[in-house]
Amino acid sequence: MFFALTQMNERISASDYTRTIPVSCPGCNKPVFLKKGPKIMAHFAHYAGAECHQFSEGETPQHLLGKQRLFEWLTKLNIPVEMEAWLPELKQRPDLLVTYQNRRIALEYQCSSIPFARLKERTDGYMSKGYEVYWICGMDYVPTTYTERIAAFRQKNNTLICLDSNQNTLHMYHDLHFDTRNRLQKKQFSIILSDLDFPSFETLFNKPQPNYPRKKAAMTYQNHLLLLKRKDAVHRDFLLDIYLGGHTVHSLPNYIFTTPSKTLEFCQPSYIWRYQLLAKFRKSITVQDLKAFSQAIPQYDALYLHEPLEPLLEFIAELERAKVLKRLGEKRWQVQTKEY
Repeated sequence: MFFALTQMNERISASDYTRTIPVSCPGCNKPVFLKKGPKIMAHFAHYAGAECHQFSEGETPQHLLGKQRLFEWLTKLNIPVEMEAWLPELKQRPDLLVTYQNRRIALEYQCSSIPFARLKERTDGYMSKGYEVYWICGMDYVPTTYTERIAAFRQKNNTLICLDSNQNTLHMYHDLHFDTRNRLQKKQFSIILSDLDFPSFETLFNKPQPNYPRKKAAMTYQNHLLLLKRKDAVHRDFLLDIYLGGHTVHSLPNYIFTTPSKTLEFCQPSYIWRYQLLAKFRKSITVQDLKAFSQAIPQYDALYLHEPLEPLLEFIAELERAKVLKRLGEKRWQVQTKEY
């Protein structure tokens, strides 16, 4: 933390502190001490063993530097900003509190891992009191593979915003998707923070991104064989369902096993819910059916709601092209053929 409290309950910055008076944490009121050096930014830290809800995650050098970079950027833009402001109605302390066009905006720079429940609690707290919030990730969150913590911060427009505090550069990773070999792909846009104005910054989080065409491919015979060797409970149940239905993996139609079999919305491989969808709806399917069905598929925890119908509607379109379904209107399809 960059600020502590004196015994007179006055804020003092780490850069101004001379170690002549005791200071305490603004969050938990426990004693803190100054840390600084040739390679360490001046900041306050708790003594070993201290527990603090407000600063419980600790602050890495990357986080301290990024917070300072963001503060300096906003100050140069003449935008009112306060670092580590205490919000008594929430008992929360955002990294930066911005006042812009009569809006109160919390900027959070997240470098370390954080439990999703805590992340959602903090976000819901801000929103319940009329604060907007933008989460900026550290470079440890650069999406090379798709994990639960990446899914948690994926924006509504399918982007992830990361700040490289060492290079003072903001990176937007967009068009996140899986290729036919189930590898995560992305596009990248980077800009020096000082070259960015605040409206453009907000656009990175809010501007809709174009829908690009996606390639699909049939799963290979070798990958079919690999499915039979999967030992996890999800695949054991899937293979048992197929067996009890009088089928084998190899006898199922190809459109069940098109790749990519991973999606950004669902934790479950698509061939499992594709099989279950057609096994459940034998005569017709409606959009309402799809909505109800999507709620039963295990999904990634995410701060921002994403449309879980998109993968299902893509599958419906495949089934139309394969003459398995016939469209009866905008929201209803009739099953034409039953291959299992």
